[in-house]
Amino acid sequence: MTNSERRISRQRAFMPPAGEAKPDWWLLAQVAQRLGFHEGFTWPHPAAIFREHAALSGFENNGQRAFDISGLAGMSDAQWDAMKPVQWPINARYPEGCARLFSDRHFYHPDGKAHLLPPATPQPVVCETAYPLLMNSGRIRDQWHTMTRTGLVPRLMQHCDEPFAALHPQDAQRYGLCAGALARVQSDAGWMTVRVTLDSGLRRGEIFVPMHWNRQFSLQGTVGGLVASTRCPVSAQPAFKQTAVRIHPLNASWQGWLWQRDASPPDALRYWARTPYEGVQRFSVAGDGSPEQWLMATIPLAGLQLQTAHAAEPLYRLLAWRNGELHLVFYAGASLPEINHDWVAQAFRLAPVNAADRHALLAGQSAQRAVAGRTICSCFGVGENTILQAIKQGCHSTQALGNALSCGTNCGSCLPELKHLLLSVAVPEEE
Repeated sequence: MTNSERRISRQRAFMPPAGEAKPDWWLLAQVAQRLGFHEGFTWPHPAAIFREHAALSGFENNGQRAFDISGLAGMSDAQWDAMKPVQWPINARYPEGCARLFSDRHFYHPDGKAHLLPPATPQPVVCETAYPLLMNSGRIRDQWHTMTRTGLVPRLMQHCDEPFAALHPQDAQRYGLCAGALARVQSDAGWMTVRVTLDSGLRRGEIFVPMHWNRQFSLQGTVGGLVASTRCPVSAQPAFKQTAVRIHPLNASWQGWLWQRDASPPDALRYWARTPYEGVQRFSVAGDGSPEQWLMATIPLAGLQLQTAHAAEPLYRLLAWRNGELHLVFYAGASLPEINHDWVAQAFRLAPVNAADRHALLAGQSAQRAVAGRTICSCFGVGENTILQAIKQGCHSTQALGNALSCGTNCGSCLPELKHLLLSVAVPEEE
């Protein structure tokens, strides 16, 4: 991987391949060999691919191209394994890398001079009556690009577990929205469905939508479908940060939680978003009509022992058992039911055996286990409610919270949220 300051870093696997799975480079090499290019694709190790890549960067270069890592072409497999981040060029002139280019005032053009381009004049997006809001898309703390590296890691999905649109509370009120509501965000290019969050730090007339969710994790949560195909004429950089949109409530008869061992998304819904847990998949769902009728018509339940609870529509709860193991759980109501997610997830690993615990599971609550709330510290799995309780009990600084709960003491990415929670709790003045 190379970042924007030319720093190469070797990405290391965080876990071994499952079963007989092979790395991508091996698959590509096998295809090439079967196409008749055996001699060119006989790499025994990824280090051999990197050595070839490094050598090609210096081939017929003669100082004409800035990118040159030919100094790494002779590294051993052991050196490749231990490779530390380094900035290119890395060659005979810069054997240890080069932190700053052009310090000798030589540029990579035939005349050796810099060729300056006038900046393109940006074309601001005009928010009109039809699309009155300016949408910015970006990343959130625990996700990588389109979740290719992070989406299947349960711990990283506990902080923000659904596609969302953050907007100022006054804007939300103006458009008939509240925290936790479902909404449709639409531009003249497309639309997406999201969960609404409120952020008083946003400017009025602007919303933020994360870029990460894709069709493996949400029904219609892909922000790329809203962004116009506008780009810089020189660099071709797309204008992801400026899209005129509108937002309005996504009305559904019911909302709920569907827990199942299968990752296949359910059908016939207005909205779903998937969050992986260990050994089970949780879907946030919303639909029309009766939730019970939807479940019976959509999810195969034959051969399962069912435990249900009914009340006034659309309140409905169901546990489905097979050979004493929990196979599927469904909670539905007019709004998204409040349940103890960690406890439900644990029940799929270790099913409750007595009647009282099974009835508590049907309610989605556990009398013995407190609800930790939304995960704030992913490193140590510390939830929002746990942190708020610690603040009320006397932890009035991030250091005190770290000492008590360990949150904020590893990567530190949760520190801004810890500070926000500290400000949200009224601390009694000392007499």
